[in-house]
Amino acid sequence: MNIPESYSYPLRDEWSTAEIVTVIDFYQAVEKSYTSKILRSVFLKKYQDYLKAVPMKMTQKQLDREFQQNTQMSIYQAVKTARKTEQKYLHVPLKNADEY
Repeated sequence: MNIPESYSYPLRDEWSTAEIVTVIDFYQAVEKSYTSKILRSVFLKKYQDYLKAVPMKMTQKQLDREFQQNTQMSIYQAVKTARKTEQKYLHVPLKNADEY
């Protein structure tokens, strides 16, 4: 599976500028977890901030679906891997979208 060269991040009109910055920061952390590696502690902190900006599970799931359609990367899988691993750095292997 290849990551598309260009794509857009799913955002919501009702978000404040601060929420948009927080969400994009987390999307970039997810992207980094797939394309290289990121400190697990940094990733989990950005995830906690993301949860404050997007508290509703339904919206989180919608955003994950949209993010995965656009980027071929899964927020859910990145978070699941971060919670499961004890390693200092997080790297999520790329899979086919239908494997999730």
